[in-house]
Amino acid sequence: MKKFLRVPLSLLLTLALLLAATGTAAASEALGEDLTAQDTAIHQSTTLSQDVFWSTTYSDLRTENVVTYQPNASVTPIVTYGSTLTSCNTLSSMASTLQSEGYRVVAGINGDFFNFSTGLPIGLVVSNGELKSSDSGYYAIGFKSDGSAVMGQPALKVSANLGYAGTDSSGYSTEVVRAIAGVNKARISTGGIYLYTYDFNAKHTTGNTESGVDVLCNIVGGSLAIGGSLTLQVASVAADTATATAVGQNQVVLSANSASSEYFTTALKNETVGNTITVSVSASDPQWNDVTYGIGALYLLVQNGTVLSDLPTGASPRTAVGKKADGTLVFYTIDGRRSGYSIGATMAQVAQRLVELGCTSAMCLDGGGSTTLTVTEPDSTSAATINKPSDGSERSVSNQIFLVASNSATGVLDHFYVSADNPYVLAGSALKLSASAVDTNYIPMSDQSYSLSASSGTLSGATLTTPAAGGDVTVTASGGGTTGATVVHAIKTPSSITVKTGSTAITSLTAVPGSTVSLTASAVYNHLALKADAAAFTWTVSGNIGTVDSTGKFTASQPGTGSITVAAGGKSVTVAVTVSKVALSTVENFESGVGTFTNDGEGIVPSACSNPEYVRFGTGSLKLDYSGLDVSANAATPASYSVTTPYTLLNFWVYGDGSGNTLSVLTSDGSTATSVSVGTLDFIGWKQLSVALPSGVSSITGLSVTGRTVTTADPLTGDVTITYPHASGTIYVDQMVASYGSIVDTAAPAVTAAVSGTALTGSVTDAVDGVLPKSAVSVTLDGKAVSFTYDTASGGITAALPVTDTNGHRVTVTARDASGNIGRASCDIAATAAAHQFTDIDGFWAAGYIDWLKTAGITTGYADGTFLPGKNITRQEFAVMLYRYLGLDAAKYADVTLPFADSAKISDYAVPAIRALYSAGIINGSAGSDGKLYFSPASNLTRAQAAAMIGRTQAKGYATAALSFTDASSIPSYATYYIQSMVSQGVIGGYADGSFKPGTNITRGQMAKILYNLL
Repeated sequence: MKKFLRVPLSLLLTLALLLAATGTAAASEALGEDLTAQDTAIHQSTTLSQDVFWSTTYSDLRTENVVTYQPNASVTPIVTYGSTLTSCNTLSSMASTLQSEGYRVVAGINGDFFNFSTGLPIGLVVSNGELKSSDSGYYAIGFKSDGSAVMGQPALKVSANLGYAGTDSSGYSTEVVRAIAGVNKARISTGGIYLYTYDFNAKHTTGNTESGVDVLCNIVGGSLAIGGSLTLQVASVAADTATATAVGQNQVVLSANSASSEYFTTALKNETVGNTITVSVSASDPQWNDVTYGIGALYLLVQNGTVLSDLPTGASPRTAVGKKADGTLVFYTIDGRRSGYSIGATMAQVAQRLVELGCTSAMCLDGGGSTTLTVTEPDSTSAATINKPSDGSERSVSNQIFLVASNSATGVLDHFYVSADNPYVLAGSALKLSASAVDTNYIPMSDQSYSLSASSGTLSGATLTTPAAGGDVTVTASGGGTTGATVVHAIKTPSSITVKTGSTAITSLTAVPGSTVSLTASAVYNHLALKADAAAFTWTVSGNIGTVDSTGKFTASQPGTGSITVAAGGKSVTVAVTVSKVALSTVENFESGVGTFTNDGEGIVPSACSNPEYVRFGTGSLKLDYSGLDVSANAATPASYSVTTPYTLLNFWVYGDGSGNTLSVLTSDGSTATSVSVGTLDFIGWKQLSVALPSGVSSITGLSVTGRTVTTADPLTGDVTITYPHASGTIYVDQMVASYGSIVDTAAPAVTAAVSGTALTGSVTDAVDGVLPKSAVSVTLDGKAVSFTYDTASGGITAALPVTDTNGHRVTVTARDASGNIGRASCDIAATAAAHQFTDIDGFWAAGYIDWLKTAGITTGYADGTFLPGKNITRQEFAVMLYRYLGLDAAKYADVTLPFADSAKISDYAVPAIRALYSAGIINGSAGSDGKLYFSPASNLTRAQAAAMIGRTQAKGYATAALSFTDASSIPSYATYYIQSMVSQGVIGGYADGSFKPGTNITRGQMAKILYNLL
């Protein structure tokens, strides 16, 4: 079996129990507590180990990947670097290139540190025995043709015998030999002589831009190998050139910056065309002489089995390579910068870990975002990245190390590679298995049959359902006289369970009635995430807040608090749940016309209505004139309103016509239209109707009326006649509201207001909608809107009132909920003026109100400076006061013709006011004995008449109070609603004896108080 767990879970559990008693734990001293350790043979003498640790220091995971390679003839290491030394490539792209060349990429890791701006590696590169980049004094690893390696500091010496004689300090003739500062390195101004080959950069030039000496040579023999020499013939000499010199495939350039010592520049300038130069390469240790591939490293981590000191700190992704005493090589990566998966490690920790793995020497390659490991799994023919680069994707790097093998199939069965999509699962969960026959060259065999068996659980094809009791399950593939197996660990009792909505873990949940929330549960054992099926968990809900099904789908039913508990294997977690009040949604209030209702010729003509008698809320309603009802046609008016979760109910008010016809709401779920009957129009006046919306409805598309039929039969002939007694009619509709459950809201919001100096504090709450939005709240000072601050969490109100005079002022907070119900609260800023506005109101109970009328420009009183507060007010005086109070525009009503038979008796000063109020439906006049309509401008106004007229100026929707006046039965029906509404607001009241006296004339002082209270 080529794939196995080094420490089976059953053994881990046993050790955990034993070590808990002794106070020790199985762990890596370098990385933390061992959680999982899984080995996979990926080729001959080459094993991939994937290990997870728990760091108690950071309370997080570390994930490492280790490729252990024993040098052998089947698998060999190579170094790649792209088309030139400065061209950076991802590990995956280089693996693809090798595969296209006929290699099987067993494994690969990123290589040396490199200059981000140029792409040049900082250290050694040897490819096919040729030195491509010198070591710069750094560390390196070199691979020989048999796969063995040498590691350390090559300390390469590269020198050029320039092929001509010079003289020494004693005047003797001697060969001119100069050291080469670098092979394919960026030229330093005073660095000396550099050697460049065709492989240096993509332009195949020296890349130099500063003045210098370039000697272009043709290669005539030898090679630039460690321990070897290269014979060159000078092709040209360019002194003081500031341009990059081109380098051909069989050429090199010796180059020195003009700023370098004359010792170097003069030596190159003295070269002559045709001269022979010999370049030699040597290492401090002859073990480097037969290296076929090599790569540099910036840091040595381990030497002679000891971790080196003074290594850079900081936990990061790391890449390293190590060597054991027996020559076995270890290619190592640890991921980082990903909390919950792997936090990385310091260089010292990596060094210590490599010592734990048996390495006596090790060095650190480029890490961070460069850390990448690719592997060809035994059941695949192409390499894939198996770690998680910290940048989220692979970084292009300067060079790479690969282990490669033949890609030729042998056709001889070696073993079966068996794997599970997750070896750690919550007991009772299912997982997918895969098995692949592998030949002796580790190439998958597609024509080899096998059978799967499991030591426990239930197998169905390639799906294993683990036993509910948990435990280790061994899955074996058998066929062709050989087997392969893997172990799956079914955990009965997890360490913890987490509940999520989407990808977010939650400990509490807030939902609205009628909504659904899909919850998922995940389980962790010993810091490891377990694969878990939804069926492995049990869900329950407490509190009368809704239901939860077996998949974790919670459906909220009604406001309240409760909890949802999910359990598995004796472990459970509880989520606190609040099903909150949700504001009802105003579908249409008809305050701005007919909304989206239209006339498309289907029998209903919609129009806007502002007549207070046919308005139920606010100041507008929808008038629907219908006609043409017969056996073949309904009347309909289309509309378009969206309705979303959690709304399941439509409430609205209808002013019925007593026709007995049927009213229906038209709805759609986006594809199917549905007509839902609301009820029979067998009533006259306002009535609130409710209709349950069909499941899945997304929009309201209109209203329709179906005619009531009367069927009669001729007693002689038996002929049946169907008639429609009300084929036409008129109804009114107002305040369409989307609701949920069975909620119908008829209660006004609760409003408070208080003033201290000029500072207002107040609050608004609603029993159904909760805290209303700011747009539903207003603050007025003497009837004019002022700015305020509103807390949308609590409904609290504060305002600095712009009052700078000594007059009295009225402050009112008004709130309207989604159902059209209006609540208000008022308070006063007391007057501090020394004198009153009129000469006859000192000591009068309504003096403050009268002063306000004068300040507001609503009355000027009489020419002698009096107001006469106890005088009965005439109908035209009342009209003028109310007109000014409302701030109506006379020009808007200039063309109105009054219908009153006594219009000529109306004083000129009152005509504009009466025109405006009549047009607004506030004053109507009364019929005389002759059947004509009269206004009676000079007649006194009763309290009932005044209440009705004043009440019509208000938006409808305020609460109404039951009238407890001793003479309530005497209040005319036309005034009852308005008196009930204004009594509930505190705008109007009765007398001390408990009566209202509806027929008593209203005085000018009483009028002042009512108008003030109405603010």
